[in-house]
Amino acid sequence: MVNRVIGLSEMKGGLRYCALLLLLFASLLILSSYNPVLNSQADSDSNGNMTSQNDLLRSSTRADSLDVLLEPIPYPITVNSTSTTFKVSFLNPNTSQLQDHVDFNVRIFKDNEQVFQATNQTGQPSVPLHATDGYMTVPILNYQFHEGGNYSIEIPVYGILFNPIRPESANFTINIG
Repeated sequence: MVNRVIGLSEMKGGLRYCALLLLLFASLLILSSYNPVLNSQADSDSNGNMTSQNDLLRSSTRADSLDVLLEPIPYPITVNSTSTTFKVSFLNPNTSQLQDHVDFNVRIFKDNEQVFQATNQTGQPSVPLHATDGYMTVPILNYQFHEGGNYSIEIPVYGILFNPIRPESANFTINIG
């Protein structure tokens, strides 16, 4: 076995390589912990009504399979204003990370009567919507509120990660002024 003396240039190259790996690892760690959906302060009362200016509602599905965030855009919602878009995000309740591949629908009720169903807008009302990356904001989730008062929003979930589940819903109440 021949012992060899490592030159200064080889040592600098090795240090650069280690520094680059450390920087890459630190960047991945920071990016994996950042979730813009969760970096808002969302508060709601026991009925799911918004209690802060952050425009998010959070509710769990009945069997606690998912936490659901509902964000009306724009907020506050006003009667006969422009259509309201709803951003719906699905979170794994154990990790609070976005849950990929969720099959769902959005239904809006006024005085216990359904006034909107998102899947009706697709032309295939019996086929659920699919949130590939754990959230969805699309034009078919637009609705214009024509009357003030309390509205119930139901988000039934039919499948997670391409596996059908017994349907369970997250429910929200919003007051339109």
